[in-house]
Order: sequence, then C-alpha cells, then structure tokens
Amino acid sequence: MDLTTILSSGVVAGLVAGLVAGLVTLRTTERKIAIENITQQRKLWRDKVREKSLEVAKGYKNNDASKLKELYGEFQLILNPEDDNDKSILDTLWQMQNEHKEKDLIIEFTEKLALLLKHDWERAKLEAKPVWHFWGKPKRIPYNKFKNKRDAKNS
Repeated sequence: MDLTTILSSGVVAGLVAGLVAGLVTLRTTERKIAIENITQQRKLWRDKVREKSLEVAKGYKNNDASKLKELYGEFQLILNPEDDNDKSILDTLWQMQNEHKEKDLIIEFTEKLALLLKHDWERAKLEAKPVWHFWGKPKRIPYNKFKNKRDAKNS
C-alpha cells in the first residue's frame, strides 16, 4: 500500500466521520428546538383551557346562556373536533346553556377538562424524553370510566 492510498483513506474516513457527527448534531438541535417550541405552545394551550373553564363556571353560575354560547364557540376552536372525548366536553358545555341546575353540569365539565389536561401533560412529558423512551403513548381516560370509579368510591 502506498502513501497516497493511506492518506486518501484517512481523508475519506475523516470526512465520513465529520458528516455523521454533523448530521447527529443537526438532528439533536432540531429535536431540541421542536420540543421547546411544542412544550411552550402546549403550556399556553393548557393555560387558555383553564382560563376559559373559569369563564364557563362564572357563566353557568350566573345562568348566562349567551356567554356560555360564546364560550362554546371558543372551545370548538381549541379542542379537537375529531376526538370523542373532546366532543363530549363540547356536548356538556352545550347542555349547560339549557339545563341549568337540573344537573350540576359544571362538575362534569371540569372533570372532563381535568382528564384532558392530565392526558396532555403526560404526552408532553413523554415527548420531552429521549427518543428511546417512546414505548407507547399515554392513554386518555374516558369520562365514563372516571365517573364510574368516582361513583364507586362514593358508594
């Protein structure tokens, strides 16, 4: 083997190692930026859901159907229209306009939102972990199962 072959092999190996290191660094940086942005946006979303739920509680307490209708529209824009659990939250909010005090719907509404926020928090925690920790995604507890557990406890 002559000197030029050895030198060119060393240069090629160095270039490949540098390229791989650069790609790993780029991927790590992109992932870090994405996680920070998504986590921050999710925090803002959770805060908005909490804020709007307090407005719903006030509107329900004051029997303000027009305010509840307005908040229903806002929740339509911040919840997932394709998720059955989110639709159930919207259904409860819609009922709150008409069925005031026959059922204490504010408790049902806040429990459903609590389950949503807990699920989102668990997803955010999982996504912030390294890639090799993605063994599954957190499951959202349906309200009926939660309510049944609560009812059983209180019996």
